[in-house]
Amino acid sequence: MISDSIIIINNVKGVIELKAIFNFSDQKIIVVTGKNGVGKTTLVEAFKLISDIQVFQKSASLNSIRLNSSVSFKLHGYEPFSFSYNPKFEALDTKQVFKKKEPVFAELPIPYGDRFQRFSLVAKHDTEIRINIASSNYQDADELIEFLRKVYLTDKFSNLKVTNIKRQNFYFVLRESDFYIREDHLSSGEFFLIQLFRLITSGFELIVIDELDVSLDAAAQVHLFEAIKPVLDKYDSRLIVMSHSLAFMSTVDDGALYLLEDNSHKITLEQRSFGYVKSFLYGFEGYDRYILTEDAVMERFIEYIINDFHMTPYYQHKTIGVGGWNQLKLIIEKNDTEKIFTDSSNVIGIVDGDAYPEISQNYNGQTKILRSSVEDIEKYIFLNREALLTEIELPTYLESKNEKKASKAYWKYLTVDKKLTINHLYQLIIDSQNENTKRLANEIRAFLEKDSIEI
Repeated sequence: MISDSIIIINNVKGVIELKAIFNFSDQKIIVVTGKNGVGKTTLVEAFKLISDIQVFQKSASLNSIRLNSSVSFKLHGYEPFSFSYNPKFEALDTKQVFKKKEPVFAELPIPYGDRFQRFSLVAKHDTEIRINIASSNYQDADELIEFLRKVYLTDKFSNLKVTNIKRQNFYFVLRESDFYIREDHLSSGEFFLIQLFRLITSGFELIVIDELDVSLDAAAQVHLFEAIKPVLDKYDSRLIVMSHSLAFMSTVDDGALYLLEDNSHKITLEQRSFGYVKSFLYGFEGYDRYILTEDAVMERFIEYIINDFHMTPYYQHKTIGVGGWNQLKLIIEKNDTEKIFTDSSNVIGIVDGDAYPEISQNYNGQTKILRSSVEDIEKYIFLNREALLTEIELPTYLESKNEKKASKAYWKYLTVDKKLTINHLYQLIIDSQNENTKRLANEIRAFLEKDSIEI
């Protein structure tokens, strides 16, 4: 099984050099995003080389490959192999011979992807499908039904059937009197998800897909990540997808989001938080000042302080939870040099007290970094629960010995199981850490108000 994948691309299309390392140790799905033209499709096409050495001739412009073009792979369980330019075929070629079918399947975007060729294949076998239906030669497509139900939150696919023709599965929705709806007559999003399910259940160790969200509505994008994980687990497969969808990216696990970025003409691929990606790709133009925080919990805490201390900001502002102090440092450094938000003087970063010494030591830029009123918001509530939450009984579940994990679980216990509002927890912090919170509030007030007065 592929636990990690390394691909190195040199002088292919507009990519001069890219070393992409995908780490699957903590998840089975990796989501790659980046600005248009940075090389996402090139990355998918490079994976497609494993099954089609003519891929660049078919889907890219002239001179997309040249004499010094190469693509190298290192996949877990396989000897390293590479593709280099073969003048005889005018293509990237390799001497690697797989004893079994290729370990990787790469799905290209419109109109080159295999899912778009599937339409004609289904129509070609329509007669056989009809015969199988008439002779009841089909079964309930239980796994696919459950997958689609989790994505669309509906039972409309409960009568989905599958029939096998020449070792290939074909799906259809059965109606009364043997009337049926073929898979290619479903919506484009539904048809795509069936193809995705088919690929995962076909035994490929790694599947790479471009334009994952092109035909999926927002609701389907939100539920897809959780719906596909048990299917990948069962069939021991891994998935790399290219996406621009904020709805989809907001659902992925920590460590599963990668950003493809052009840094001074060198393409890099790095793990990034959702907050970092959202800020980098889409920005928040139109605001005078920006407050960048470690995460969404801190983001909402800062907004609560602004309201609770009755601030009247002169400058229109945006508070953004980036995701971890290291990600916060990276996005601040990028703004210092590229002004993806605005001038550094109009940006502040706010971090937990336990992260403040480290970021202060490692960051030497122009953006001001402020310290929160507590070491860690969730941990503070957890460690002081006997004093702050005397009316709340302790949870019955076994708590982690790791304070960070235990505090996050306890925060969820309070806000979900006990239905305490997050604002109530914020107020407990303000009341018990009044002087520290006043200090932070005065710093925020000075940043947002034109003529601020300390409280």
